[in-house]
Amino acid sequence: MADGGGEGAPARIGAYVLERRLGSGGMGVVHLARTVAGRQVAIKVIRREYAESEDFRARFRREVAAARRVSGAFTAPVVDADPDGDPPWLATLYVPGGSLTERIDREGPLTAREAARVGAELAEALLDIHRCGLVHRDLKPGNVLLAEDGVRVIDFGISRALADSHRLTEDGAVLGSPPFMAPEQLTGDGEATEAADVFALGAVVAYAVTGHSPFEAGRLPGGDPLAVAYRVVHEEPDLDDVPDSLRGLVSLCLAKDPEQRPEVSAVLRMAAFADTRAQAAVVRSSQVWQAGRQERDTGERGGANESASDRTPTAPGRRPRRLGRRLALTAVALATVGVVATVGLLNATGDDGGTEQPSAEGPADPAPDEAPAPFVPWEVDLYDWGIEDAATSGVRCEPAPERGVLCSAAGRLTIMLNEDGSERWLHRGPRDGVLGPGATLVDGAVITQSETGLAALDPDDGEPLWEIDAPELGHILAVGERALALRNGDSTVRFYAVDSPEPLGRWEVPGRYVTDLLSGGDRFLAVSREDESGFAPQMTLLSSAGAPVWPTPVPPPAEALGTLHPVGMDADAAYFEEWDADIPVINRVHRLDLTSRAWTSVELPEPTEPRTVMADGVIYASTMGGTVIAVDPAAGEVLWTVATAVETASLPAAVDGVLYLSDAEGALHRLSAADGSPLDTGEPHPGSPGIGSGGSAPPPAIGDGVAYVPTLGNTLYATPLNEAD
Repeated sequence: MADGGGEGAPARIGAYVLERRLGSGGMGVVHLARTVAGRQVAIKVIRREYAESEDFRARFRREVAAARRVSGAFTAPVVDADPDGDPPWLATLYVPGGSLTERIDREGPLTAREAARVGAELAEALLDIHRCGLVHRDLKPGNVLLAEDGVRVIDFGISRALADSHRLTEDGAVLGSPPFMAPEQLTGDGEATEAADVFALGAVVAYAVTGHSPFEAGRLPGGDPLAVAYRVVHEEPDLDDVPDSLRGLVSLCLAKDPEQRPEVSAVLRMAAFADTRAQAAVVRSSQVWQAGRQERDTGERGGANESASDRTPTAPGRRPRRLGRRLALTAVALATVGVVATVGLLNATGDDGGTEQPSAEGPADPAPDEAPAPFVPWEVDLYDWGIEDAATSGVRCEPAPERGVLCSAAGRLTIMLNEDGSERWLHRGPRDGVLGPGATLVDGAVITQSETGLAALDPDDGEPLWEIDAPELGHILAVGERALALRNGDSTVRFYAVDSPEPLGRWEVPGRYVTDLLSGGDRFLAVSREDESGFAPQMTLLSSAGAPVWPTPVPPPAEALGTLHPVGMDADAAYFEEWDADIPVINRVHRLDLTSRAWTSVELPEPTEPRTVMADGVIYASTMGGTVIAVDPAAGEVLWTVATAVETASLPAAVDGVLYLSDAEGALHRLSAADGSPLDTGEPHPGSPGIGSGGSAPPPAIGDGVAYVPTLGNTLYATPLNEAD
């Protein structure tokens, strides 16, 4: 580091030339700097008087580690850092526009609509932060930068790992900014979890729209921090200046009890619609809102029974989620998206006409002489479990007989819902899992991702039964009658018994990549390629112990010009779709006979998206525009083509001679698998599409007389098939 002389700022930090001072905080000074090529960065330099303190150096190392782990549209990415330098420093991408504090000092408070947008963007930033296992703990207007394309959350100086119970304090002092700190941070009575960041978000939104903290006396920023801290802990916030359209959202976030604050994902949904007076009025008049207000005012608990997930260990630092916060209020016809978004927010313990909440174990068995209770349709919001967009999060559901429905999000989250839509149990996979294998029911167990590989969970309570150590687990998992097969590493497939972690064998293909696995009966088909891009595929049939069945691998059919991707497999054949070499559309489908190793190919009458399904030897290709093509690849012919009226069609599901697919509004459509003729259409379930979703909804899951339908609006609903509503 080169000094500029005297007490002035150094001319250079590392490889960066300092241009001017941007500001300062409790730990250091922030400078605008540039690289040799001219790119601007913001460099935070630890104050020299603190840099020699091991406590502050440890805190700064935490900041660097935290900031490196967080990425998202509304956080500032780390460019470079030297936490062990003299002095230590951290460089992030420079965000022009200044902080929220500077904007309000310069131009006054934001409008309600602007503040609602800031609240939504902050909620999305917190989702990214919490997904990394961190709590920010110092969200305040000065740490919110206003870029042209949205906010940027900065300064992870006192954030910490959720699993770390060590409190970062010095000589008993609590770190943070009292006007934006949660009561539990100030009193030290509880761990600072994600709920503390929700409290801060509410205070920041109130500040954005009024120009002052709801706990600052005289409605002026500043003042005695001890007096402000006292009001945060003991007094209700002053929200008189907060517009009606935002007051409900802010009030929810500022609940004294962290258990009564909404999840960040719910705040994101509320902020998205909380900029109109009419929608806010509907929210506050709903039973959900009134019940929550009554509970907060009286301090009463109760009403909703605990779910199984509340009795089982949760991630360290994560507050348990109560069943009442996720119960679908199916008896109430909620009039707007605003109310629907609020259903999962509050513990519905107010006057509900005496309706008994279902227990975590699911509905009680009827008495011997009583008829089973009729099925009641329900709908839940996937945001309540942190799923931001069903269309892009790898959501898949399957019926769980005698229990309800099992859903997962690419292995990162697995949840069992009871028949009434209440949560039976919840399992979170590895935080860094990306597009892993989804959960599935196998021989009395739920197989899903774990921190070490795969875990078998008890389907009744989610308790672990056994685990498979697979440190290089990929996204590939196939389940047969006697074995399950998984890819561990690029070129190795392991085989295990379906009911235990007993290893049965392994198969390796050195120098190639295993890209796909299919199962049919007690055999598996492995597809390997020269590289991960998909060239030169070879198909190898394997036994349940991993022994090759064929003497040599089978290449693709000669007429295939594009890339083959598997669709499914039965005891007789494996089925593939052929992608165009240049764009992701399907031109042909292929069938590989497992006995003769002969290919049968059928050209489609028109291209479709890569979204085919197979059932009873028939392949169904479809488009998001609603066209469905049925192909019999064994006979080498197209059976029928139908242009339905379904817009933004989901991936289809084919069960017992019926095709099921949902549309952009979440309505369930049923078609005859014999000829594609429409059978019936259910009612819309629009929800609110996830941010950035441009795909189609996952396929419906069809149980015994019930359809479980994930929607493009990021909800999941259950409807009886005889009514399809």
